[in-house]
Amino acid sequence: MCLIPAVWKEKRVIESFDVDILGRLHPQTLFSFLLNAAWNHACKGTYGFTELTAHDLYWVLVKAQILIKRLPNWREQITIETWGKRKVRLYALRDFIITSEEGEKLISATSSWMILDRKNGKPQRFDEKSKSLPWNPQKNEIETSLEKVPQLNYGKELRKFRIHFSDIDVNRHVNSAKYVEWIINSHSQKHLETNNIGSIEISFLSEASSDDVVAVYSEVSNGFRLYSVKNYVDEKELCRARIKWQPCEA
Repeated sequence: MCLIPAVWKEKRVIESFDVDILGRLHPQTLFSFLLNAAWNHACKGTYGFTELTAHDLYWVLVKAQILIKRLPNWREQITIETWGKRKVRLYALRDFIITSEEGEKLISATSSWMILDRKNGKPQRFDEKSKSLPWNPQKNEIETSLEKVPQLNYGKELRKFRIHFSDIDVNRHVNSAKYVEWIINSHSQKHLETNNIGSIEISFLSEASSDDVVAVYSEVSNGFRLYSVKNYVDEKELCRARIKWQPCEA
Protein backbone atom coordinates (compact mmCIF):
# COMPACT_ATOMS: atom_id res chain seq x y z
CA MET A 1 0.00 0.00 0.00
CA CYS A 2 1.37 3.41 -0.94
CA LEU A 3 2.09 5.99 1.72
CA ILE A 4 -0.61 8.61 2.17
CA PRO A 5 0.73 12.17 1.84
CA ALA A 6 0.27 14.14 5.06
CA VAL A 7 -0.92 17.15 3.05
CA TRP A 8 -2.67 16.64 -0.27
CA LYS A 9 -2.05 19.28 -2.95
CA GLU A 10 -3.70 19.78 -6.32
CA LYS A 11 -3.74 22.60 -8.83
CA ARG A 12 -6.71 23.91 -10.80
CA VAL A 13 -7.25 26.56 -13.42
CA ILE A 14 -10.50 28.50 -13.07
CA GLU A 15 -12.44 27.88 -16.28
CA SER A 16 -15.16 30.00 -17.87
CA PHE A 17 -17.88 27.60 -16.68
CA ASP A 18 -16.64 27.90 -13.07
CA VAL A 19 -17.41 31.62 -12.73
CA ASP A 20 -20.34 34.03 -12.51
CA ILE A 21 -21.03 37.01 -14.77
CA LEU A 22 -18.41 39.04 -12.85
CA GLY A 23 -15.75 36.39 -13.41
CA ARG A 24 -15.73 35.24 -9.76
CA LEU A 25 -15.60 31.56 -8.87
CA HIS A 26 -19.09 30.30 -8.01
CA PRO A 27 -19.33 29.56 -4.24
CA GLN A 28 -20.88 26.17 -5.02
CA THR A 29 -17.96 25.38 -7.35
CA LEU A 30 -15.53 26.37 -4.60
CA PHE A 31 -17.36 23.92 -2.36
CA SER A 32 -17.04 21.21 -5.01
CA PHE A 33 -13.30 21.88 -5.31
CA LEU A 34 -12.86 21.36 -1.56
CA LEU A 35 -14.94 18.18 -1.55
CA ASN A 36 -13.05 16.79 -4.52
CA ALA A 37 -9.67 17.45 -2.90
CA ALA A 38 -10.82 15.65 0.26
CA TRP A 39 -12.09 12.77 -1.89
CA ASN A 40 -8.77 12.50 -3.75
CA HIS A 41 -6.78 12.49 -0.51
CA ALA A 42 -8.98 9.83 1.12
CA CYS A 43 -8.70 7.64 -1.99
CA LYS A 44 -4.94 7.37 -1.46
CA GLY A 45 -5.51 5.31 1.68
CA THR A 46 -7.94 2.77 3.08
CA TYR A 47 -10.77 5.27 3.52
CA GLY A 48 -11.57 5.98 -0.13
CA PHE A 49 -14.89 5.41 -1.89
CA THR A 50 -14.01 1.92 -3.16
CA GLU A 51 -12.73 0.64 0.19
CA LEU A 52 -15.70 1.95 2.15
CA THR A 53 -18.27 0.81 -0.41
CA ALA A 54 -16.94 -2.75 -0.09
CA HIS A 55 -18.06 -2.63 3.56
CA ASP A 56 -21.36 -0.79 2.88
CA LEU A 57 -19.97 2.42 4.37
CA TYR A 58 -19.68 5.96 3.07
CA TRP A 59 -18.41 9.39 4.09
CA VAL A 60 -20.83 12.22 4.88
CA LEU A 61 -19.97 15.86 5.40
CA VAL A 62 -21.50 17.06 8.66
CA LYS A 63 -20.35 20.68 8.75
CA ALA A 64 -18.09 23.10 6.88
CA GLN A 65 -16.74 26.55 7.76
CA ILE A 66 -15.15 28.61 4.99
CA LEU A 67 -13.42 32.00 5.30
CA ILE A 68 -13.08 33.83 2.00
CA LYS A 69 -10.49 36.57 1.60
CA ARG A 70 -11.12 36.65 -2.14
CA LEU A 71 -12.79 34.31 -4.59
CA PRO A 72 -10.47 33.28 -7.44
CA ASN A 73 -11.20 34.79 -10.84
CA TRP A 74 -11.52 33.35 -14.31
CA ARG A 75 -8.20 32.01 -15.70
CA GLU A 76 -6.44 32.10 -12.33
CA GLN A 77 -4.43 29.05 -11.31
CA ILE A 78 -4.95 27.99 -7.71
CA THR A 79 -3.46 25.40 -5.39
CA ILE A 80 -5.73 23.50 -3.01
CA GLU A 81 -4.17 21.92 0.08
CA THR A 82 -6.00 19.66 2.51
CA TRP A 83 -5.11 17.45 5.46
CA GLY A 84 -6.74 15.36 8.13
CA LYS A 85 -6.46 17.29 11.39
CA ARG A 86 -7.61 14.92 14.11
CA LYS A 87 -10.41 12.64 15.32
CA VAL A 88 -13.01 13.84 17.82
CA ARG A 89 -15.34 11.05 18.94
CA LEU A 90 -17.11 9.92 15.72
CA TYR A 91 -15.91 12.92 13.70
CA ALA A 92 -12.91 13.25 11.42
CA LEU A 93 -11.76 16.87 11.09
CA ARG A 94 -10.21 18.14 7.87
CA ASP A 95 -8.79 21.57 6.99
CA PHE A 96 -8.10 23.30 3.67
CA ILE A 97 -6.34 26.31 2.21
CA ILE A 98 -6.47 27.69 -1.31
CA THR A 99 -3.67 29.93 -2.58
CA SER A 100 -3.11 31.88 -5.78
CA GLU A 101 -0.24 31.24 -8.19
CA GLU A 102 1.61 34.09 -6.43
CA GLY A 103 1.16 32.44 -3.03
CA GLU A 104 -1.66 34.69 -1.76
CA LYS A 105 -3.94 32.84 0.65
CA LEU A 106 -7.46 33.18 -0.75
CA ILE A 107 -9.53 30.65 1.20
CA SER A 108 -9.27 28.95 4.60
CA ALA A 109 -11.67 26.19 5.57
CA THR A 110 -12.35 23.44 8.05
CA SER A 111 -14.83 20.57 8.04
CA SER A 112 -16.16 17.65 10.07
CA TRP A 113 -17.05 14.26 8.60
CA MET A 114 -18.57 10.95 9.66
CA ILE A 115 -18.57 7.46 8.22
CA LEU A 116 -22.11 6.03 8.03
CA ASP A 117 -23.40 2.50 7.54
CA ARG A 118 -25.23 2.43 4.21
CA LYS A 119 -27.79 -0.09 5.50
CA ASN A 120 -28.93 1.61 8.70
CA GLY A 121 -27.42 5.11 8.48
CA LYS A 122 -25.63 4.78 11.83
CA PRO A 123 -22.26 6.50 12.43
CA GLN A 124 -19.26 4.17 12.64
CA ARG A 125 -16.22 4.38 14.88
CA PHE A 126 -12.82 4.59 13.23
CA ASP A 127 -11.07 1.23 13.42
CA GLU A 128 -7.38 0.47 13.87
CA LYS A 129 -6.64 1.38 10.25
CA SER A 130 -7.22 5.03 11.11
CA LYS A 131 -3.92 4.98 13.01
CA SER A 132 -2.17 4.80 9.64
CA LEU A 133 -3.80 8.03 8.48
CA PRO A 134 -1.48 11.07 8.62
CA TRP A 135 -3.33 13.19 11.18
CA ASN A 136 -1.91 16.71 11.66
CA PRO A 137 -3.30 18.00 14.99
CA GLN A 138 -0.72 20.79 15.11
CA LYS A 139 -1.76 22.11 11.68
CA ASN A 140 -4.90 24.04 12.59
CA GLU A 141 -6.05 26.39 9.84
CA ILE A 142 -9.37 27.24 11.53
CA GLU A 143 -10.69 26.07 14.89
CA THR A 144 -13.39 23.53 14.04
CA SER A 145 -16.78 23.99 15.71
CA LEU A 146 -19.00 20.90 15.93
CA GLU A 147 -22.02 22.97 16.99
CA LYS A 148 -24.83 23.23 14.47
CA VAL A 149 -25.59 26.53 12.80
CA PRO A 150 -28.39 28.19 14.85
CA GLN A 151 -31.94 27.51 13.75
CA LEU A 152 -34.12 30.27 12.34
CA ASN A 153 -36.65 32.02 14.54
CA TYR A 154 -39.12 32.91 11.82
CA GLY A 155 -37.55 32.61 8.38
CA LYS A 156 -38.98 34.06 5.18
CA GLU A 157 -39.31 31.72 2.21
CA LEU A 158 -37.00 32.88 -0.58
CA ARG A 159 -37.38 30.25 -3.27
CA LYS A 160 -38.25 26.62 -4.04
CA PHE A 161 -36.26 24.09 -6.10
CA ARG A 162 -37.02 20.62 -7.42
CA ILE A 163 -34.32 17.99 -7.06
CA HIS A 164 -33.31 16.40 -10.36
CA PHE A 165 -31.40 13.24 -11.25
CA SER A 166 -28.30 15.33 -11.98
CA ASP A 167 -28.27 16.58 -8.36
CA ILE A 168 -27.69 13.07 -6.96
CA ASP A 169 -24.13 11.82 -6.44
CA VAL A 170 -22.64 8.31 -6.33
CA ASN A 171 -23.73 7.92 -2.70
CA ARG A 172 -27.32 8.34 -3.98
CA HIS A 173 -28.07 11.53 -2.12
CA VAL A 174 -27.95 15.21 -3.03
CA ASN A 175 -24.38 16.42 -3.37
CA SER A 176 -23.40 18.82 -0.57
CA ALA A 177 -22.43 21.57 -3.03
CA LYS A 178 -26.00 21.60 -4.35
CA TYR A 179 -27.28 23.04 -1.07
CA VAL A 180 -24.84 25.93 -1.42
CA GLU A 181 -26.07 26.47 -4.97
CA TRP A 182 -29.71 26.60 -3.86
CA ILE A 183 -28.90 29.10 -1.13
CA ILE A 184 -26.95 31.35 -3.51
CA ASN A 185 -29.61 31.12 -6.23
CA SER A 186 -32.37 32.04 -3.78
CA HIS A 187 -31.11 35.64 -4.01
CA SER A 188 -31.72 38.17 -6.77
CA GLN A 189 -29.17 38.89 -9.47
CA LYS A 190 -28.83 42.44 -8.13
CA HIS A 191 -27.89 41.16 -4.67
CA LEU A 192 -25.33 38.72 -6.07
CA GLU A 193 -23.77 41.32 -8.38
CA THR A 194 -23.32 43.86 -5.59
CA ASN A 195 -22.17 41.62 -2.72
CA ASN A 196 -19.29 39.29 -1.95
CA ILE A 197 -19.27 36.42 0.53
CA GLY A 198 -16.90 36.79 3.47
CA SER A 199 -17.70 33.48 5.15
CA ILE A 200 -19.91 30.43 4.86
CA GLU A 201 -20.83 28.07 7.67
CA ILE A 202 -23.12 25.17 6.82
CA SER A 203 -24.50 22.23 8.82
CA PHE A 204 -25.98 19.20 7.08
CA LEU A 205 -28.87 17.62 8.98
CA SER A 206 -30.67 15.17 6.71
CA GLU A 207 -30.68 13.80 3.17
CA ALA A 208 -32.95 14.61 0.25
CA SER A 209 -34.02 12.46 -2.71
CA SER A 210 -34.68 12.88 -6.40
CA ASP A 211 -37.98 14.63 -7.27
CA ASP A 212 -38.31 16.15 -3.79
CA VAL A 213 -39.11 19.86 -3.68
CA VAL A 214 -37.04 21.92 -1.26
CA ALA A 215 -37.51 25.48 -0.04
CA VAL A 216 -34.92 27.97 1.17
CA TYR A 217 -35.86 30.14 4.16
CA SER A 218 -33.81 33.01 5.56
CA GLU A 219 -33.52 35.75 8.15
CA VAL A 220 -30.88 38.25 9.30
CA SER A 221 -29.23 37.72 12.69
CA ASN A 222 -26.30 39.64 14.26
CA GLY A 223 -24.90 40.85 10.96
CA PHE A 224 -25.13 37.44 9.29
CA ARG A 225 -27.83 35.92 7.13
CA LEU A 226 -29.14 32.58 8.37
CA TYR A 227 -30.64 29.99 6.03
CA SER A 228 -32.63 26.81 6.38
CA VAL A 229 -33.27 24.38 3.53
CA LYS A 230 -36.31 22.17 4.12
CA ASN A 231 -38.32 19.56 2.31
CA TYR A 232 -41.27 21.63 1.15
CA VAL A 233 -43.83 18.84 1.71
CA ASP A 234 -42.97 17.38 5.12
CA GLU A 235 -40.87 20.37 6.36
CA LYS A 236 -37.96 18.14 7.33
CA GLU A 237 -34.91 20.39 7.79
CA LEU A 238 -32.06 19.33 5.50
CA CYS A 239 -29.40 21.92 6.26
CA ARG A 240 -28.71 25.27 7.91
CA ALA A 241 -26.23 27.89 6.82
CA ARG A 242 -24.84 31.20 8.03
CA ILE A 243 -23.30 33.56 5.47
CA LYS A 244 -21.53 36.89 5.90
CA TRP A 245 -22.40 39.07 2.93
CA GLN A 246 -20.25 42.14 2.25
CA PRO A 247 -20.88 44.93 -0.28
CA CYS A 248 -18.56 44.81 -3.27
CA GLU A 249 -15.87 47.48 -3.26
CA ALA A 250 -16.45 50.21 -5.82
